Amino acid sequence: EDAIAELKKQGFRPAKIEELLAFGEKYPEEQRKYPIVALGSVWRSWGGSRRVAALWDDGGGRDLRLRWFEDDWYGFYRFLVVRES
Repeated sequence: EDAIAELKKQGFRPAKIEELLAFGEKYPEEQRKYPIVALGSVWRSWGGSRRVAALWDDGGGRDLRLRWFEDDWYGFYRFLVVRES
């Protein structure tokens, strides 16, 4: 959440799932290099946990996954952002 606040200060916002999917369609090989996460669309479970969409490569092909918002975001993750207009 601190990172999202910092993005907003710099004129960006986290990408939403539809923007993530459009990015994956236009640049399909990017998710083979690293997971790409969209923090702008959050799904909340009945238990209150939050999940976000991520483009992924499982070794057998490209896919879309839900990752824990509160996950450990290691250095190999990338976060898609959009410039605010």
